[in-house]
Amino acid sequence: MGFKSRAKKRRQVSAGGKGGSANEEKPEFVGEVPCDIKGCDNWADKKAGGRKMAYDRAVEVWGSSGVSRKVRKISLCKPCYRAWKKENKGQPKEWE
Repeated sequence: MGFKSRAKKRRQVSAGGKGGSANEEKPEFVGEVPCDIKGCDNWADKKAGGRKMAYDRAVEVWGSSGVSRKVRKISLCKPCYRAWKKENKGQPKEWE
């Protein structure tokens, strides 16, 4: 069985099995893990694009007063992670 025949079968199954799924609304996302950067009110859940990072790496960008708690790995929301990544853009990687 080739690629095209499998794709046709999947299309037929999905078209017949789902009726009106486009009209269903998704429930609003409610986060569980807050971002550990002070002043940030976003959620750091994996589903919302959050990441975990070593405390030392975060201190390089925000300083020890910018991180709300001192643990091995802190939770970052997506915008905070992108800000960290932008700050470290030109620096060489640790393992090189």
